[in-house]
Amino acid sequence: MAAEPEYRERALPYWWAWLLPLGVVLMLAVAYGAALGPAAGYVIAAAGTALVAVVMWTSSPVMIVSRDGLTVGRATLPLDCIGEVEPLTKADIVRLRGPGADARLFTAVRTWSAREGLLVHVNDPDDPHPAWLISTRNPVRAIDALAATMGGAATTDNTERTPMEDA
Repeated sequence: MAAEPEYRERALPYWWAWLLPLGVVLMLAVAYGAALGPAAGYVIAAAGTALVAVVMWTSSPVMIVSRDGLTVGRATLPLDCIGEVEPLTKADIVRLRGPGADARLFTAVRTWSAREGLLVHVNDPDDPHPAWLISTRNPVRAIDALAATMGGAATTDNTERTPMEDA
């Protein structure tokens, strides 16, 4: 049985990320409503909005910090494999994903749902990923939860080095 989570966050999209899919639904509803009558338009609008909501909800990854480890989506990193954890700004994430980026990073970044993130270094020589790059709206709370579950081992002083400077 899974341990009770210390921290849980679903990376739902910001309000503006909903505009495009809901705009498409609205256009379809108006088109079908004009062709088949207002009832058809209302049905298309209701069904389309529900479909958009379900897709946005189910495609938004969940980050969970628990006694079992760090889980992002369906991937889990056990606590004993978690090394240094660094909070990231938007600029850090852009740099880590930009030209010259380490392609071995496990990446769970959703730019439409969070501007900040975490870089979790992996202490497992058999793991093909040297670190996990994760977007989160609350990097400090996530680090605090990791520190609490690990007994303070997840804390980091971000002033001494830049993220992945040794990569």
